This record gives sequence, C-alpha cells and structure tokens, in this order.
Amino acid sequence: MAATSPRLLVRGLPGTQTTTTPVCIPIPAQSRRARFRRCHLSRSRDPNPVPEDPQAPPDSLRVAFACGGAGGHVYSAFALADELHASLPHSRSLFLGGPAPSLESSTAAASSYAFATVPPCLPRALLAAALHLHRFRPHVLVATGGPPSLPSCLAALLLGLPFVIQDQDAGPAPATRLLAPVAQRVFLAFNAPVRLLPKRKCAVYGNPVRMSIRNYLRVSKAAAMARFFPRAGPGCEEGAEVVLFLAGTLGSPEINVAVLNMYYEMLTTKKNRYLIWQTGPEDFCEMESLVRGHHRRLFLTP
Repeated sequence: MAATSPRLLVRGLPGTQTTTTPVCIPIPAQSRRARFRRCHLSRSRDPNPVPEDPQAPPDSLRVAFACGGAGGHVYSAFALADELHASLPHSRSLFLGGPAPSLESSTAAASSYAFATVPPCLPRALLAAALHLHRFRPHVLVATGGPPSLPSCLAALLLGLPFVIQDQDAGPAPATRLLAPVAQRVFLAFNAPVRLLPKRKCAVYGNPVRMSIRNYLRVSKAAAMARFFPRAGPGCEEGAEVVLFLAGTLGSPEINVAVLNMYYEMLTTKKNRYLIWQTGPEDFCEMESLVRGHHRRLFLTP
C-alpha cells in the first residue's frame, strides 16, 4: 500500500514548517518478586518533574516518547527524537520509561532529553503517565513499544492527546493490535503486519536508524576491519565476507546456540569469511567460554 507522508502528523502544529523533505515522526525481563509486587495507589509528589527549557519558544513542538525493555523499542525512540531535533532544533522531547536500572533510563541519562519514570504496576503506571503528559502537554505521543507504552497510550487517550505507534517487528505486538484502532497512525517496519491492523492507519517506513550509526557509514572498510579484526593483518578487507549475528539487547538463547553450532564450520569453509557475533550481556561469558580458542576472524561482543 502507498505510505502517507508523516508530515500529516505535525501539520498545523506550532513551531513547524512545511519542507520538501518529509520529517518522519513514526512513530528486561522482570524478576519473580517484581512481577508480583503489590500496587499501592497513593498521592505523592512527582519524583520526576519535567524540566522547563527557558530557551525554547512557547509555541515550540513538544513530543513525548514512550519506550522500554528491549533495545529495538528504546533505540527507535531515541533515533526519532534525534531526527526531530535535527530538523526542528527548538522542539522539546520527553521520554517515558521504566525506572532505573533500565536501558531507557541509562540512554536518556547519556542524552540531553528529559526523562520521567513509569512504574511497572499498570494502575500506578497509568496515573504516572497521565501526570507526566498533563504537565508536559505534548502535541503528540510516539509509542515505540515496551511496558511503558501501553499505559502511556491509555493515559494519552484519557487526556485527549493524539498518539502514534511505531512497531519494529514482523508481527505486531499485542499492545499494537489493541491500540491501533484508536491511534492516529501506525508506522510499521514490514508489510506483513498490515493485514492484522486497520489498513487505513498503517504506513510502512522501515525501522529508524540512529544518527550515530549512520555516521559510521563514512568509515572505510579497511578501518572497520582493523577495528574488529586487528589480528587479520593489513589488506584483509580485499574480498572479505563479513557476517553479522545479532542476538538482541537481552540476548536470544536460540540465536546464540544456533551460531555456536555453526560458527566454526563457517570459518573453516571460507578463508575470507569474518564473523561479528553480538550475544547479549547475559550469554556473553558462557558463549565466550564455549568458543574454540579466540579465532582471528571472529569478533565476540556482548
């Protein structure tokens, strides 16, 4: 299906200008004790007040992002925020995510974006998200998946705020299927989920890529090979075949076991083949201990 320009999402909002290039605003596992933690609904002072930007114009575009859990959800949101601020420098962003220690909280701490926590308990999460959104008054909420996304979208719905969804997977998440009928737009990475969602709201744009990763495209192949395979020697980039395995932020045991069973054969059958294997932090030590020595054409990383 033909994708509709994402400029429709911000058309008519304060602080935006129509340009010839569309600005795309597409939109860890809990422990057993945390899973059964009791929810206490109490009125208390907000521990994460949204800071005001004195340099931002009063009519600047404000966008809230809800993300959490896996890296695909978190990094997609930050990639969109970076692109938004590169196009509209005076725009403001607020990230809603899980409390520390979490990937979204540490990523926000390393950036310049405001961050507010959404607790794991659904009733408290709904109240916290509604409070943050009411104070920040965003023009749109962008949900990229993870535990904080559902209560944030429900809070936006109760407050009458528009929200959009960006789903990175080949199959839509249960929360995406639940919220799609009331979302303004659903941005997808693949065509397959369109048949399971309201087609008139779907737009296929792929997954956002962070600016920091795009900057690496300027690095030469020789420099990249020297960085990942220093023992391979100079000139190894000529005719090199590099294979990348990604087990994800949390580390997929199925992917790691599959790579463990075939990596040695892949290296021995082709002398010009190089492997970069990202295991995830939890499986890294185990996979490293099971690898047969430290092959000069294998790069293992968490």
